[in-house]
Amino acid sequence: MKLFIWMSRFSVAIGSLSGLATGAMMVVILTDVIGRAFFAAPLPLATETSVMLLIVKVFLRMAGAQAMDLNFKFTVLTDLLSPRWKYLQRIVSLSVALLGIGMIAWLASSYAIEATEMGETSFGVHPWPIWPERIILAAGLCLLTLQILSDLIGSAIWGQERLKSGLPDHSGSL
Repeated sequence: MKLFIWMSRFSVAIGSLSGLATGAMMVVILTDVIGRAFFAAPLPLATETSVMLLIVKVFLRMAGAQAMDLNFKFTVLTDLLSPRWKYLQRIVSLSVALLGIGMIAWLASSYAIEATEMGETSFGVHPWPIWPERIILAAGLCLLTLQILSDLIGSAIWGQERLKSGLPDHSGSL
């Protein structure tokens, strides 16, 4: 059980980088806006940097959201189910998510390897390497896949409530 709790804590810790990425993105955009407005000198590569930080923000946060059970849910029908059917519904949902996200993670990883080998860069005034963004995206999806697998195995063995007992409760907050 400690392995499953460790996996969830690791996902939450990596997801915390999304907050740092948000702060860094705000600094980059603010600096760019001030440079444009008052000095007619935009910050070079501000857009490219902001895009990379946005990828960090989104893709490294997904596994943490999964670990803390903060992903969007529509529970009108599942709230009517008995505990046994809720358990089965969770196992089926996690299995489908594992299959779908796992396939996407595999494809993203293949593409990241290919982009890294090619040294993929953007075309513009300043060339910007795109391959690190591909790696971050693939890493986030692989971490999400591992977190879903951990949730699936843990839910099958112990149930959702006991599995999440080692994490702080952030119900209702993002």
